[in-house]
Amino acid sequence: KAVQLYLSAGLLQPQVDARNGYHQFTGEDVQRLQQIRWLRQLGFSVQEIRAMLEDPSAAQYYILKRMTALREEKRRLDWRMAQLEQILEQDCLSPNSTALTPGPEPWHAPLPLDETDAYLIVSCFLGSLVQNVELNEYRRFLWQRLLKVVVAHQTPELAGLRDYIYSLTPEHAGQLFALCRRVVSEIAALPPRKMEDFCSRVLEDLGRNLNSSAGRLKRRYECFLRPSIRLFDAEACDILREFTPLFSEYQDRLQAYCDAMLHRLQQPENAALCTRLTAAFGPEFSPEQIGSGQLTALYSLSLESGEVN
Repeated sequence: KAVQLYLSAGLLQPQVDARNGYHQFTGEDVQRLQQIRWLRQLGFSVQEIRAMLEDPSAAQYYILKRMTALREEKRRLDWRMAQLEQILEQDCLSPNSTALTPGPEPWHAPLPLDETDAYLIVSCFLGSLVQNVELNEYRRFLWQRLLKVVVAHQTPELAGLRDYIYSLTPEHAGQLFALCRRVVSEIAALPPRKMEDFCSRVLEDLGRNLNSSAGRLKRRYECFLRPSIRLFDAEACDILREFTPLFSEYQDRLQAYCDAMLHRLQQPENAALCTRLTAAFGPEFSPEQIGSGQLTALYSLSLESGEVN
């Protein structure tokens, strides 16, 4: 029955013998079936398995999401065990006992961030810079240091960022990751001679997106982009520069982009756009207060197509 389910779901596609309609399973089909069975035992749905097998690059997202779900489940199980132990120790259900005082329920507080969450967040925002780096012993050490720095940011805002990413459908999560990779890779490859044209295009696209969907852009900024701005602080950036020289190149181009964007926003012809940005996202987007994080966010928001909710 399980094999029939996987066939009907399109997870398996063996050849069919035209003479009798029997499926002919090759060694590769059997190996794929074993992979499916293994993933099912780990708690993945048929839909998730199909997505992972169709696009192996998306497997990381599903695995990290599953690990976080298991951490939440473990937290709830630990709470239940603690309550049961309290009943046993205090004999709370006997006629002469005092009433049981339940402990605080864990699901009323956000799940604390751990290195699994940090891995997800760093890979999401900087995937094109860190995922293809060959890991030697020293780079593994730096990677663990970076994850610990991210975990140290135990703020509700960052926990909300994690929960927002996991709340997306797999399709929308893939679009979001692709958008982040595009922002980083295009800025990293931006030649100085094209900076002015690039900034003009960003502002033009941004103005058009504000006209069509300012509310959606505001939600994307508040739930996704704003929490990340404070995440990559000086310590994290120092580690990333050691981890890969590509990050240094990216930072150099990013600084040039930010300088050019700030200069353009301070021009009289863009005063109306600045007013709209401040109205939509708050005073941190005024030319007097805007920083590199917000300027980078502008490029991301200019690329929004409405596909990700």
